Amino acid sequence: MDRQMQLYWKAFDQLVSTDHIIDNDLNPIYHFEDQLVDGAIIDIGCGQTSPLIRYADITERRLIGIDNEPSQLVKLRSRMAEIAGADSKAWELITGDLMHSQLPNGPYAMVIMYNILHFFSLDECKEVIAKIDQHLITGSLISICVHSTKHPANDPANFDALAYFKHFFTQSDLDTLFPTNKFERLYRADIERDYERINSKVAALWAEKVITDMKIKDHRTKADIRRDATTQKSTAEIINVYRKR
Repeated sequence: MDRQMQLYWKAFDQLVSTDHIIDNDLNPIYHFEDQLVDGAIIDIGCGQTSPLIRYADITERRLIGIDNEPSQLVKLRSRMAEIAGADSKAWELITGDLMHSQLPNGPYAMVIMYNILHFFSLDECKEVIAKIDQHLITGSLISICVHSTKHPANDPANFDALAYFKHFFTQSDLDTLFPTNKFERLYRADIERDYERINSKVAALWAEKVITDMKIKDHRTKADIRRDATTQKSTAEIINVYRKR
């Protein structure tokens, strides 16, 4: 994690409570919890805002979180323990590279992949899904959220964003990754929405932390950083829930 992202998450930690994360987690997979088969709940690319926080307090299932940033996993465990009242040996929070690390043994009852697949090319996504599929059983649920082609960053003139995000998705792309002979789609949403007010507050505080950390004195440079941090005010995403046949 580079220094600017470290500062972003410091701003996030300062302003966003664990209760807020839970209260604003609207993952549609919760509507299908009564259909869960036996197995673990795994969040791939979990960060510190994972649904695992909610599950820490309501289930004794094996909970697995995978992220490539150890600091995010430390914070996630802290938030899970805050909600559950104590840590648990049933929580496996693992630092790993999704493309090159081996996944924990299944079976997986639920797989959550929110805001992770758009960091990979479509061909790489196919490899990722194939790895996960080895640990699924009939009835396993998968919840996916990806940036859609309508996302503000999907701009040919925005070279930095296009270098950062490897693919912007259509529904057809997701249907290719989850073919109907292997998966049943239970839910689909194509969403364009403004960011919450808290997101703008985090971005503004992040800008101030960057200015302080870099010891920037020039007023024009300060103004540019503040403007760039708070310019993007909306997102566009596709959310799907699938069930393994």
